[in-house]
Amino acid sequence: MTKGVLQKNQKFYKEGGVFYLMKLSRILIGAITGAFAGYGVFTIWPSALAHWHWLGGWLAAGLIITTAWWLNHYVNAFPNDPDGAWVDMALAIWLSALLGGLVQLKPSGELIRSGYGLFHGISIVPALMTIVLELIGATIAGYLLYLFRRSDA
Repeated sequence: MTKGVLQKNQKFYKEGGVFYLMKLSRILIGAITGAFAGYGVFTIWPSALAHWHWLGGWLAAGLIITTAWWLNHYVNAFPNDPDGAWVDMALAIWLSALLGGLVQLKPSGELIRSGYGLFHGISIVPALMTIVLELIGATIAGYLLYLFRRSDA
């Protein structure tokens, strides 16, 4: 923690501690939103895909990702440092894949567990593709955001 941030937080604390309560509520809302995104991607999304095919996939994507993005970025539920990198939904989804495992939709329409996370038997190999793709996507998004923000200066 840098000295400037620490002094700013101490200033708010001396003014009644309201800042810390607001920050705690934002952290809790961000954690709940992240849990919803992680749970939704690996359970709701495949189930919607199984029931309504491609339309279910689009509806689930719209419901899960849009809701999580809206709460984390538009409502600003997740406390992000303006000078730092944003870590939010991708981290929650990555942890869901790592800890809980993956669900796969078979061509017959049945849902099966294709990968067991650390909580269900430590078969981490099927989760690696999701983790690698999220790292690639986050890197591309970070670079594009850097290019976009650099043009603001």
